[in-house]
This record gives sequence, structure tokens and C-alpha cells, in this order.
Amino acid sequence: MAALLMKKFIQVISYLFAVSVLFAFSGKATAAEQTTVAGATLELNGLGVHSELRNEWFLNGLYLTNTTDDAEEAVSSSGVKRMELRVLADNLSGRRLKRFWIERIKNNNEASSVLSNAKSVRDFATLMDQDLVSGDSVTIDLLPGDATVISINGSEVGRTAPEAFPLILRTWVGDRPPSSEFKDAILGETSGAQRSALITRFSAVQPSSARIAKFDQAAIAAREEEERQQREEEERKQKELEEQKRLEEQQKLEEQQKLLEEQQKQAAADQKAEEEAEAERLRRELEEAKRQLAEQQQAAEAAKVAQGPSPEELSKIRNQYSSALGAHYVPYFEYPQRDIFRRHGKSALMRPRKGQTHGDVSISIEVDREGELVGGSLVSSSGEKILDDAVMNALFDSVPFPAMPEELPGDTFKTTVSISIPAPQM
Repeated sequence: MAALLMKKFIQVISYLFAVSVLFAFSGKATAAEQTTVAGATLELNGLGVHSELRNEWFLNGLYLTNTTDDAEEAVSSSGVKRMELRVLADNLSGRRLKRFWIERIKNNNEASSVLSNAKSVRDFATLMDQDLVSGDSVTIDLLPGDATVISINGSEVGRTAPEAFPLILRTWVGDRPPSSEFKDAILGETSGAQRSALITRFSAVQPSSARIAKFDQAAIAAREEEERQQREEEERKQKELEEQKRLEEQQKLEEQQKLLEEQQKQAAADQKAEEEAEAERLRRELEEAKRQLAEQQQAAEAAKVAQGPSPEELSKIRNQYSSALGAHYVPYFEYPQRDIFRRHGKSALMRPRKGQTHGDVSISIEVDREGELVGGSLVSSSGEKILDDAVMNALFDSVPFPAMPEELPGDTFKTTVSISIPAPQM
């Protein structure tokens, strides 16, 4: 009898445990249908499994204020948005992910759009340079008019411009998504059973406590970097105060010199002996003041010399650096032979024509002090858009450029480079 009672007790406990697990997964699945970003409630638009070379990388979800099955509406609609990636692969290197995002953004957006937002694209790719493991969660949130916010396992790792978000979203729903099935799933075009299974799987992918703690430490490091920058700003202000004090002391010396001259005039009315003694004392004080002033002036002149080269030298450095940028860029350009043959046929080899198969192009290149690309634009066309696009697309492949010379002022350097594209050869 006791054994029978024990068996029934175990059956009841097993049933209650199964029910509790079922309710737990049901609650997670319900939570996955909605999320809250910056006080706005967003609806799950769709879920899709992102695979590369038949290996599952992510389970991705798109959240919008109003759901839609139209790709352009998903990209251009107003309001807060979220792209969420939950890692399925055992591990993904940050270096690989950085290059992956740059290539995806270039392949799914107009070259002009990418180049006009080159800095924000580069900032986003740098923030995604994180080594990820299975269970990690990455959110990319659009706060309209404010920022695109990137967080990993619940901790913000950085921000970039809000204009970057549409470029990123087109990597999912643009002309070259991971797959047509993936794009359909993100736009909600799946059966109810498929969607339910994906939501259950999505809810089950969670970061470990150790991974959550790791990116909490990353947030602490970011705050420490902000404090370091604040200390540097305080040091800069202190140097300005010291310079102001030096100028005030110089002014005081000039006033002393003027006072000494007046005292010399007054001493002329005194007795000769007292006048000579007083004049000698004043002379010595004046010589010492002049000596100190001369030393300060020499120090100021030396500091002025250390500030940088002359305008003529700066002009020469700019010209040399501009030539270096052009020389660095040229080897990365690849002649778009396949696209030229597709448009103009094999006659492009037999009868090349300037403005169709070859020509001259001028482009504007702007880099920061480390040589990273900030922006670029077409200055003058070759006459053939295929050639122009090939020239512009090569800009990303040539990154990084040589770093700016220390002598050049400013945070960025902008120049125009001319490229002569030769005709295709037999």
C-alpha cells in the first residue's frame, strides 16, 4: 500500500512540474510578442533564422510600432524600432562580425547613402566588434532624432547616429537579405505554427549570468573612459588658467616699468647723492624686471615655434598627404569588366569609347586622424555610372588610409583625388 501511495505521489509531482514548465514557456513566448523601448510598446513583426554557409548564426526578431509585410514601410515608417539578435552559433568572432556588417550594409544600400553616413556606419561596425557566444542577445534600437543604441545582454555598449538604423535594417529586408525565406519571416509571412515554434525557440535563448556580468563590466569601462575625458578637459582648463596668470604677470611687469620711469623723473628734484643712489637702485630693479620679461618672451616665442610648421610648410604637407591618399586608394580599384560587357557588349574591347568603357573620375575623400573614412562623394563623373559606382565602392575596400600627419590641424582631412580609368584590354 505504501509503495502504491508513493507511486501516485511521484506521478502527481511530475504532472505539476510539467504544467509549471509549460506555463513558464508560455509566459516567455507571450513576452516575446511585445517589447518596450524608451517607453514605447512595440509589436513583434516577424522572426527568422539567419544562417551563413548552412550554419545557424542568429535567431532575429523585428519589433515595430505597427506591424507590416511591406519591406520599404518597415524601413521608412516613423517611430521607435528594435532589431534583436539571439546567438545560436557556439561562437562568433568580433573581427568577423565587424566585416560582416560592413559588407551587408554596402550590398543592401545605395553607395551614396552609405558614403554620406560613413562615420555612423563605421561606428556601428566597431561597436559590433564583440566576441559573441551561444545565448547572447544583441539589441539595436532606433530612438528617432536621437540615436541608434546598441546593447548586448542588457548593457548598452554604445550609440551612433539614428540615420544608421535604416541602413542596418535593409540588411534583413533589402534586395540581398540572408535568404528570401528569412526576409519573408521577418516581414511576418509565416504560418501560425511556424511563428509559434520560432517564438518558443526565441524565448529559450538566454545569456548566462557570466555573460551578463561581462557586459556590465563593459558599461563600467565606458563610464571610466568618460571620466578620463572629463579629467583631460579639467587639465586643459588648468593650463589655460596658468597661461592667463602668465599674461597677468607680464602686464604687471610692464606697469612696474612705467612706475619706475616716473620715479626716475621725480628723483631729479632730490639731492644729487640721493638721486644717484635711488636711480641706481631703480636701475637694478628695472634691469632685473627686463631680464625676467625677456626670459618669458623667449619662452613664449619658443612655445610659439613648437606649435607647428609655417603656412608654406603646412601647404607642402597637405599636398604630400593628399598624394599619399590617392596613391593608397588606386590599387583597390577593380575594373568592372563584367558589368561593362553586360551593358556595352564585346564591342567594348574592339571599340572602346571614352565615357562608356573608360574615362576620368574625380572623387572627394574625407578621413579622420587615424585614416578612417569619414565621407566621400563623386566630384566629376566619367560619363558611365558603372565606372563611377566601382570607383565609389572601392573607397570602403581601401580603409584604413594612411593616418593624418601630426603637423596637420583639425579632426579630419578632405581632398579630391582624380582617377584615370583605362580602356579594357584584349
